[in-house]
Amino acid sequence: MHAKHRNGRVQLYRSTYVRKGEKGNTHGYAQQQFVGSLPAESLAIPDDLAGKLTDAERGYVEREIIEPARQRAEDERLKAQARERDPNWRIVEAARLLKEARNLSDACPGVLDAVGAAGAVDVSEHLRGFVLPSRQNSQTNHPLNDALESIRRATKSVKDGDYGKAPEENVRATNEYQLWAAIKSAIDGAGDDSLLRAMQDAGFAKAKGR
Repeated sequence: MHAKHRNGRVQLYRSTYVRKGEKGNTHGYAQQQFVGSLPAESLAIPDDLAGKLTDAERGYVEREIIEPARQRAEDERLKAQARERDPNWRIVEAARLLKEARNLSDACPGVLDAVGAAGAVDVSEHLRGFVLPSRQNSQTNHPLNDALESIRRATKSVKDGDYGKAPEENVRATNEYQLWAAIKSAIDGAGDDSLLRAMQDAGFAKAKGR
C-alpha cells in the first residue's frame, strides 16, 4: 500500500503485481487500486475505511498517517498551552494598540475622553510593572532616573519664571515653599522615609555618624 497527499486528504492505493503473461501481457507491471481516503489530520482510521483494509494495511495507515497526525495535534496542544501562559505576546499586542491609540489621539486632539485617558494610564502602569529596573545602566523605567528628570524639569520651570516671584512677606505660607520643603524632606530629611536614608541603608550613600 502507498499513500498520496492531495488537498488535505490522504488517498490510499493498494498495489498488486501482474506477472508476465497473467493477462496476456508481455511484461510484468504494478497495478494500483484505489482503496479509500481520509483527512490528513485524522486521529483514528474511519470505520468505513478500516473495514476495507487488511491488518497489514491498517498497520501501515496507523504508522504513516494516524501516529504523525496525533503527534502534530499534541504539539499544537502544547503550543496552545504555552501561548496561554505566555505574557510576552500580550504585552507586545498591548503596546501596539497603545501606539495606535496615541497616533489617533494625536491626529484628533480632544478625542480621548476621561475613560480612555484613565484606561491609558492604567495600562501604562501595568506595562511598567513588567520592566525590571537595573541599578547599573537602565535609563528608562528607573525611579531614580525619573526623580532626577523631574527635578531638572522643575528647576527649568522655576528659572523660566513659571512660578513667578515669591512675595516679600509670608513666603513660608506659599504653596511653592511648602512643596519645596516637602521635596527637601523627602530627599535628605532626617526621617527613615527619606531617599537619603534609603540610599544609606542600601550602601549607595555614606551615612555620617552611623
